[in-house]
Amino acid sequence: MKARIIFFLFALCIVLPLHAQFKGSFDFIATQQYLNGNVRSDTIQYFFAEEKLAIIIKAGGNQPDLRLLFQPADSTITGLFEHNGNKGGYILPMNQKYWPGMHYALQDYGTGPRTQLNYTGTQKEINGTVCNEIICESEKYDASLFIAPEVELSLVQVLAYQSVGAGEGTEAVDFLSDCGVQGFAVESTIKDKTRNATITLTIKNISPKIPETVFNTKGFQLSEVKE
Repeated sequence: MKARIIFFLFALCIVLPLHAQFKGSFDFIATQQYLNGNVRSDTIQYFFAEEKLAIIIKAGGNQPDLRLLFQPADSTITGLFEHNGNKGGYILPMNQKYWPGMHYALQDYGTGPRTQLNYTGTQKEINGTVCNEIICESEKYDASLFIAPEVELSLVQVLAYQSVGAGEGTEAVDFLSDCGVQGFAVESTIKDKTRNATITLTIKNISPKIPETVFNTKGFQLSEVKE
């Protein structure tokens, strides 16, 4: 099973203490609206612990949610899902083949490209934080991003955790990295010119707490994928 949900941007604008690495959890909601009136909304949950990370992709409908556990200490990615009472999953080697965005995710905050960002001078106060707008453009995307400077966690790192699976693309992450985006993008509007779609994003339920159960694999029948 592959994580095929693509979230183009990550939005947050809230006062958080400064630290070298964000610890805690949050929900990320991406809504895509098409010219024909169709609307799709997807949710992914993030759990940043001290030396490991988990994400839960909410599938919706009758499909099972997918929980991915990233453990750099033993260089593995574990995928877990439950369906009709059955608990299954797999263990992937943590490498570029099975995680194309790995080099983005594991880079330290602030060590990305030093591209000069295109600040517009527009500011917006959201949840008590003054955010600065930048614009980013390519042949495929036009994006307006508000940056919350208080949060020291790279947007490029966060999105790279979604590129799990052999053959998965990193187009959205490449786009942001090429633009030099280092911090969180906030209240973002992204226009996908090839699909005639507009994407908006929100973050909810930010918390410093992480339930330890999110990393529990007990009872799951796991198959190991070799390199």
